[in-house]
Amino acid sequence: MVAAVFAATPFLLPDVSARLDITLGLTGALSTAQVASFALASFLAGRLFKPRRRLHYGSLALIAISCGASALVTSFPILVSTRVASGIGMGILTWIAWADATRFSKGLGQVAAVAPITAAIASPIIGWLIGRGGYPWVFATLGLIAAIAMVFKVDFGDLPRIGRKMSSSKTNRVLLFAMLLLSLGGSAVFIFAAAVGEAVVGLSPVTIAFALSLNALAGVAGTRFNARRGKAGLWLAGAAFAALALGNLAEPIWFFVAMFVWGFSYWMVVPAVFRLLAARSLTPSERIGDAQALMAVGRVFGPVLGGVAVAGGDFSRLSGTGSIVMFCAAGIVFVVEAARRRAGLRMDAIA
Repeated sequence: MVAAVFAATPFLLPDVSARLDITLGLTGALSTAQVASFALASFLAGRLFKPRRRLHYGSLALIAISCGASALVTSFPILVSTRVASGIGMGILTWIAWADATRFSKGLGQVAAVAPITAAIASPIIGWLIGRGGYPWVFATLGLIAAIAMVFKVDFGDLPRIGRKMSSSKTNRVLLFAMLLLSLGGSAVFIFAAAVGEAVVGLSPVTIAFALSLNALAGVAGTRFNARRGKAGLWLAGAAFAALALGNLAEPIWFFVAMFVWGFSYWMVVPAVFRLLAARSLTPSERIGDAQALMAVGRVFGPVLGGVAVAGGDFSRLSGTGSIVMFCAAGIVFVVEAARRRAGLRMDAIA
């Protein structure tokens, strides 16, 4: 459900801009408002709650109602407020999913695969819905999906409440900052991917939808392989190169190649960094909510950064700005991996 909402955002912004007669940069406020509430809910949920069925179903109900309202309103400020409500439900659901994944040996990789799989399926459908009825059709469909999801039974075992007690690992804090930068730079570019495809490459909405599906399918493959130990920083640099290419290479083939490389590299890295966080945590799920919240904060300010960079339709500057931030994240992850590898060798030598 959450992945479907996020997959819809790149399609929604240009359509909302056209239908409500507002600038493309201003429509980034939709994503900003939604992800801001998502970040707050992700962070607080891990501190205040345990994963429970009532919390799960309540979050789905909130998403269903807010998406239904989004389909009906024509006032931009009211539309923004409905996305705030949706973001709260999405943040809680995402925290529950990732926390539950820590109970299983392959859980993190499986949950990571959900987002690209959903995006691969949803992108062509969303592209078709945009062409048929615009953003009201998309929001109505998302609300219906959330309502249908409430019929499925769930079981979250006995996961502990994290509370305020945290590991003192300094490298974990650095990795959390890297995830913030990754999300900030990545979302600054990706949120305008559909606009780049139309303005720079000259692709139709349906063709762009297939490119986004390719990005998602590459992400599924990335979660299956996972970045080898000590290689996450290098793979993250690959995603940064793809972001740089997106707004600078006007040929359709390079647009598709960049989307493939981005999806594969990004989803190779995210589960790997989560494992790095878990390795220095008191409990495996300790930093899950923090990581999700900080990545959401990056998505809050990413559209703002992208909106400033793309002012006047300068998509080359947009790609350059986002990729620089992503390269910084790659460098941080690479340094942390190297430092931990050296620390491990020293411990082995002592033993």
